[in-house]
Amino acid sequence: MSSKFVKANIFILIGNFIFRIGGYIYHFLMSTLLPSYFYGVLSVFLTTLGIFQILSAGGIPPAIAKYLSEYMSLGENALARQVVYSSLKTMALLGLLFSFLLVFFISPYLSLNYFKNPDYLIPLCMISLIIPFSIISGAFRGAFQGLYKTEYIVASRGAEQGFMIVFSVILVIMGLSVVGAALGSVFGYIASAVISLYLFKKHILKIIPQPDEKVKFSFKDELKLMKKLIWFAIPVSIGALSEMVLLVVTSIIMASLLSPVYIGYFQVASTIARIPLMLPNSIATTILPASASANVTKNNDLLDKYISQSYRYILIIIIPVCVGIALLSKPIIGTIYRAEYMYGSTTLSILIFGMGFYSIFSISSSIIQGIMNPRITMYLLVLGAILTVILTYTLVPIYGIEGAAVGTTITIIIMTIPAILIILKVKKTKSSMRPYLKIMVASLVMGVCLLKLTSLTFLPLWGQTIIGFILGIIVYFFVLLFLKGFTKKDIQLSKGITDNFGPLSLFFNKIYNLMDRFS
Repeated sequence: MSSKFVKANIFILIGNFIFRIGGYIYHFLMSTLLPSYFYGVLSVFLTTLGIFQILSAGGIPPAIAKYLSEYMSLGENALARQVVYSSLKTMALLGLLFSFLLVFFISPYLSLNYFKNPDYLIPLCMISLIIPFSIISGAFRGAFQGLYKTEYIVASRGAEQGFMIVFSVILVIMGLSVVGAALGSVFGYIASAVISLYLFKKHILKIIPQPDEKVKFSFKDELKLMKKLIWFAIPVSIGALSEMVLLVVTSIIMASLLSPVYIGYFQVASTIARIPLMLPNSIATTILPASASANVTKNNDLLDKYISQSYRYILIIIIPVCVGIALLSKPIIGTIYRAEYMYGSTTLSILIFGMGFYSIFSISSSIIQGIMNPRITMYLLVLGAILTVILTYTLVPIYGIEGAAVGTTITIIIMTIPAILIILKVKKTKSSMRPYLKIMVASLVMGVCLLKLTSLTFLPLWGQTIIGFILGIIVYFFVLLFLKGFTKKDIQLSKGITDNFGPLSLFFNKIYNLMDRFS
């Protein structure tokens, strides 16, 4: 079982990294091929799609994973199969309901009454074409997760993202503009559903043995099973929806207050600002079971070590990344995107710190789920979602997209501080503040150097970006080295990763020898 668990986590971690990069490629291509106005329309389409995917799935895929795994462990093969079938029926009903509402009520209301812009109408209506295929993929991915076949999740998501990128680019080049981009998303989800169905029939049904006797489920029995699935799914769905609202609902609210052009500027800033979120996903995956195990065995010293190391490892990377991107926001946007998108540079400088705090919140919420009531995270996310809506409506009319960035950042800070305080109060951790102060000092020195660099106006934007990236790493590393901010454990962990880098491992070994002298 442990080998299955490790293998599953490796596939998920690799998949998350690849799909995050794929998401950046998609947004880069769409922002390049589409005028900023229609890129803004596409951003609202993608945000709305995400919200209705959560609503139509109802948080059921995680429930499938949980109960399929449990029933398989108990040898209840008939119930294991029925979990998948009943879930598909439940999600199909939700999907049909939301598809109907989207076409005849929600899309017309949003585009013509709320946004007061008919350019949103056709893309939003096309979400109704995606929902049925998204449901099929979601249900089967839940089954893949429950049986530790996460490589099939990667394959399904890969087909979705690959087809979406390819068809969106082709259709936009053909002149279909934002409608073509939305239609490309439809093809992506069709491909994902087909691949998921094929993998389920070809491989998963073989893993779930046929019951010895043919078991018939009455309508009443199936309703009871559906009730159990939905009861588990409700808090998951609320948490996921709240997180979605917290991170992306600002685009929908701003679409009612600003031109789509500004939504496009905000989306570019938001895409870059999410770079810090790539790291905490991997740490959160391991800290939850580790903290739960240490807590249940009452090994407080080990738990304290897990907590302090998780925060330190996330902060040692996140703080300099946030400082660097904030100070180089204009050159970064100007290097990657068209010059007009540099309007969002101030937004990026603000939003990057919000995403930095959200990285800390992700780690904190995983620890809370491991050692306490997991609903605490849900309550904090709901609070964050409400605050985001209030602050966005309050600040955007006054400050524009910068107001949205400020509102999001304030909200995330308000969520993160209680999460950290809850952990510290409950577990009474004895972590020293000295390692974190060293990280902050090194980041501050790096920031001063980057600030001097951005004042050199004779350098082109791409030159500031490249030199700033290299200079930032060098300055931060050596200042932290001088402050003895690295430990023997850091060297061992890093060496374990880079030993497989071939000829480059020799270069890294020289760095580790230098670190070892100062540690």
